[in-house]
Amino acid sequence: MVDEALDPDERQDSDYDGAWKEAIRSHLPQFVGRFFPLLDQSIDWTWEPVWLDKEISQIIGQSGQRNREVDLLFKVRLIDGKEQWILCHLEIQTAFQSDFEIRLDLYNAGLKWTFRQDVITLVILADIHPDWRPSEHRYELGGFVSYRKFPVCKVIDRLETDWADDTSLAVQVARAQIAALRTAGDPDARFRAKTQLIRNLYSVGYNAAEVRELYRLIDWMMHLRRDLSLQFELDLVSFERELQMPYVTSIERHAEERGLEKGLEQGREQGREQGREQGREQGLKKGREQGSTTLLLRQLSRLYGEIPAEIQERVKQLSFEQCEDLSVALLEFRSLDDLRSWLNSASA
Repeated sequence: MVDEALDPDERQDSDYDGAWKEAIRSHLPQFVGRFFPLLDQSIDWTWEPVWLDKEISQIIGQSGQRNREVDLLFKVRLIDGKEQWILCHLEIQTAFQSDFEIRLDLYNAGLKWTFRQDVITLVILADIHPDWRPSEHRYELGGFVSYRKFPVCKVIDRLETDWADDTSLAVQVARAQIAALRTAGDPDARFRAKTQLIRNLYSVGYNAAEVRELYRLIDWMMHLRRDLSLQFELDLVSFERELQMPYVTSIERHAEERGLEKGLEQGREQGREQGREQGREQGLKKGREQGSTTLLLRQLSRLYGEIPAEIQERVKQLSFEQCEDLSVALLEFRSLDDLRSWLNSASA
């Protein structure tokens, strides 16, 4: 979700779909258990689920429409020993869609027709529109009746009722999604919401690995404007030091933050000679310059995994302005080859 009218430094782009896909793929039993407890009771989780990406892509491609939502298809084994295909559809868009039920009905029927398998369609509505609650598709004419009802989890309903005090990973991700949507047009409000969500992780009994995993997912879902992102990083280091719980700010992250702090201190030293306000501005600028490359490399690692050393070195040679340009351009990249092509153009 990108507002092209904004300057790149003013954007707070977030990849809601990517965050949901990653979260559910990595923690499927937890999400089914919290979002669809009735179905959860029928699944044998000792059997590893099988993801059917090729099959769902085939049906979506046949529909002739570009899919803007998150569609995940997986196969599980039921407690009675039967295999069951499940089409898990996550509706992340924030606007009413008149043909939503029809589209779900077509996907379900298409999967059953193509693969001769019964398919369960689940719907997670992670929008912030309280009156939008599609749950079934029905058609009747001349005695003919077609009816399909979908189990639906309306996230905002659950967060305000039985999930109000729930601290499970699945609910924390849902909570971050709603907070992200509600602060999409207010960078400062998103900064405050993200800060509160992350700080709450340290008081509910999570271990270090669990905090890091939730931080990764929330960070993906709740992107901040670049200047606020840098401030968030510094605040988190200070917060973890106070608690003596360096769960997220590892040694590598400490080194990164020391670079930012060094830049700020250099600015403050200059400010003592040139004036307090000027020094503050120079310190912030220096901190941004020293931190931009490291933050960019971490962002690339989240997208593509381990980055080859030769690419890391080329990124480190980029100017501050080029780092800014790359941080925007990579939203359109699909592979490391796209990154290499961009770097080649930048050095030409």
